[in-house]
Amino acid sequence: MAKFRDLDEFFDDSLPLPIGGKTYRVPPPDADTGLLCQRLMTAGIAAANGKEVDAAQLDDAGEVDLYQRVLGAAYDEMRADEVSWPRLKHAGVTAFLWIAGDEEAAAKFWDAGPESEAPKAEAATSTPSRGSTSGTSRTRPTQATGKRSAGKTS
Repeated sequence: MAKFRDLDEFFDDSLPLPIGGKTYRVPPPDADTGLLCQRLMTAGIAAANGKEVDAAQLDDAGEVDLYQRVLGAAYDEMRADEVSWPRLKHAGVTAFLWIAGDEEAAAKFWDAGPESEAPKAEAATSTPSRGSTSGTSRTRPTQATGKRSAGKTS
């Protein structure tokens, strides 16, 4: 019978975002935020492809402060450090893509820089979602040894 190691030994479900020499750690979203992001991404893709989208499906009180929701405690830390709005917004969109899609999509957006636009629907549909049909918000790639190091600088 297989014996599983404790997930905490090798699984890092946060997102490190370096800004101005400091690395802000975006915590994993709660289930409601994860599901909201997936609904928003699905509706955005549908709308971009000319499909009618029911506005009620996007009606969520937390939508007003989406960046705050997706960045979690890192949002307050960035505000306290007076991170500029363009940088905070870039971090927020990156975190949204990480939650709704995966780390690779978030990294592509992050590395595109401040002049980048949100990914087009065609690009979003070219990368299959890692989400399961069991109601979980997403899965994360793991490494057999050590924590993930993507996004960290040396």
